[in-house]
Parts: sequence; structure tokens; C-alpha cells
Amino acid sequence: MPISQVSYIRLLFCLPALLMTLSACQSDARNNTRIPPIPSSLVKTNWQKDAVDALSRLIARRIDLDQSYFKRARIYFDQEKYPEAAADVSQAISLKENVGEYYMLRGKVHREMGQTEKALEDAQRAEVLQQDLPELYVLLADLMQEKKQYRDSQRYLATAMQMAPYQGNAYYVKGMLQSKMADTLAALASLKHALALNPRMLRTYQQISLLNTRLGNHDLALQYNTLALKRFPGNAVLHLERGEIYQNKYQLDSALFSYQQATRRDSSLVRAHFLTGNIWLKWKSYPAAIRAYENVLKYRENFPEASYLMGICYERLGNDDKAAEYYTLEISRNPDDALAAAGIARIQNRKMRKYDPAGLFTSQPDSKVPRLPVPRTLDSSRIKITTIEPRRTLDLGRDTTLKMTIK
Repeated sequence: MPISQVSYIRLLFCLPALLMTLSACQSDARNNTRIPPIPSSLVKTNWQKDAVDALSRLIARRIDLDQSYFKRARIYFDQEKYPEAAADVSQAISLKENVGEYYMLRGKVHREMGQTEKALEDAQRAEVLQQDLPELYVLLADLMQEKKQYRDSQRYLATAMQMAPYQGNAYYVKGMLQSKMADTLAALASLKHALALNPRMLRTYQQISLLNTRLGNHDLALQYNTLALKRFPGNAVLHLERGEIYQNKYQLDSALFSYQQATRRDSSLVRAHFLTGNIWLKWKSYPAAIRAYENVLKYRENFPEASYLMGICYERLGNDDKAAEYYTLEISRNPDDALAAAGIARIQNRKMRKYDPAGLFTSQPDSKVPRLPVPRTLDSSRIKITTIEPRRTLDLGRDTTLKMTIK
């Protein structure tokens, strides 16, 4: 079939564009700079993994580095991989320092990692860069209430709730402010509302459990702690808090099991080791208590009362030398510790009784010490003595049956 003149003219016009496209593709293939398409996951839950893989390839090829690092940091933040998120967003900030969204994300990461000062610095930097988002104001309100600047926290919270009235984090901050103002019931209501809006926020579970524990509602506290453990099964702090709830209920077996679960997941959790040692000490299992307190001093040498309790364990095991060593260590850290000083005094007294053959310093028991009679003298000039006068007689009548008078 012959080609018409119109079709021939169209082909001539399209040919240069086709040649340019082919040459560009060949150039991209040679230079290895073409952006690869983001793969679509067959399973919906794997999209984050595929996105991370695609962004990692972009970073390896140095394509849009700051944006690629930032996007990967957001995915890590959603996956609760906070150290990886902090590293990526810091790389993005080093590449481009004037983007407020980068600082806001790093502030949120630092807040979740418990680094309040760094989080506040990043949040304020994002505010200076005119990052006008409700998430930023909620973050600032949360950090301000953490630093006990309640007036500024309320101001930021009001602005955030005007912009986004249904944000779960805002209700969390509102609940925290109400709890700081001793309005516990209103705080619980706000925190429960925050949990309904954002069930992924760990701190909300913890605060609800803590407030219920303070109110004596230990069963409710355990219920929310169980919900948190289902959501965050590998969190060691949740097991520690569960143990404290059981200990408040005087269920020491369950408390000890929870503390052991916490230290198994995070061996550097000092408070869990300390509370474990306290339970073993209460049960008079001194070797187990010593092992627990040794772990406490391994991670924090100046932990309060740890050295003193180690001394108590060694003293009750009969090892006075080790006990005196730990008592002395406690006094060197806290010179006003009267309990440790009393422990050293007990050990010195026992040594005197043991190594004094003449018995010059031995003290006899109180029951064997003879007591001298102490005469009592009265100063009659200062004491007024009144005589006792007999009461008057009462005539109670006659008993007709016995024929006698009762007086």
C-alpha cells in the first residue's frame, strides 16, 4: 500500500524526536544515571522494604541525595528504627541545611530516642525556617511540657489543635499537661482519646498505666501494659513497668519474672537489675541478690544504695571484709549515709569482741549485768500529800429475805 504524502510528512517530523529519545536512552544506559522505577510489591505490607531498596539504589548512584536520605529516614521512623532514621536525616541536613522539614523529622526522632535537648533544638530551628505545620507545634508543645514550661506548651498546643483538631499526639500532650496539674481523671480521658486516634504511640500506653497505678487501679494498669506489649513485644521498659505493677500488688513472683524478661531483652537496664536484687534480698537469697547488684554497679557505679545493699548481703553471709569494703565505698560516695556507717560500726564491734583476749572491750548482755539499787528520795517541801478520806455510807434499804441491813 503506497504511503500518502501527509503520512510521509508526519513520519519526517517524528523521526528526529525518535532518534533523540533513542540516543538519550543509550546515554543513560552508558552513564548509569537513569532513575529506576519503584517496584510494586505483590504483598501490601512489603512496600516499605521495596521503597527502602529503591531509595538505597538512588543513594548509591548519588541521585537527589538529600531527598533520598530524607525519604528513607521517614520510612525508618515509621518502622521505629530510630538510630537509622537519625543517621539518614542528619545526612540530608548536611547536604541541605535550610529545609525546615528535615529538622522537624530529626526533632521527632530525637524525641522518641529520649534526647529532649537535641529534639528541642531541632524543633526550634524548624520553626525559625517557617515550617508551619501542626506536627511541629505538637512536637514543641510536647517538649515544652517535658521541660516544665507549661505556659509555652499550652500556647503551642492551642495553635496545633486549631490547625488539626483530631491529631492523636495533641491529645497526648493535653493529657500530660492535665496530669501535671493534678487533674488525673481528665488526663486519663485525654490519653485514651489520643490512643484511639494513634494506637502506635508507646508513651500513651505507658502514661495510662502509670496513672492507673497511682490511683491503685492495678488491673487496669496491667491491661494497658498488656496491650502495649502486644504492640511492642520487644520493648524491655514495658516488662520493667509490668514488674513494678506486680510489685505494687505484692505479687513478687510475677514481678521477678517480668524483671528477668526486661534484663533478658536489655541487659543494661539498671533499674530492672536493682529491683531484682531487692526481691532476692527480701527472700534472703543473698548470692542471687549479690549477682543482681553486681550488674547494677557494672553499668552505673554510683547508683544510689547499690553498694550499701551489697554490703548488707556480704555481712549476712558472714564476709565482714567484703561488707566493710562496700560500706566504705558507699560512704565515699555519700558521706551522710548513716546506714553504711552503722554497718562499719557493727563490723568493728564484732572484730573487737573476737580479737580481744583480755575482754577489756567486750560488753556483757544486758540480762547478765547486775543492776545496783537506786534509792528514791522525795523532797517533801515540794510535794503536797493529801490524805484519803473514807466515803460516806449509803443506806440501801433492807433485804426482807435475809433479814439484814446492807450498808
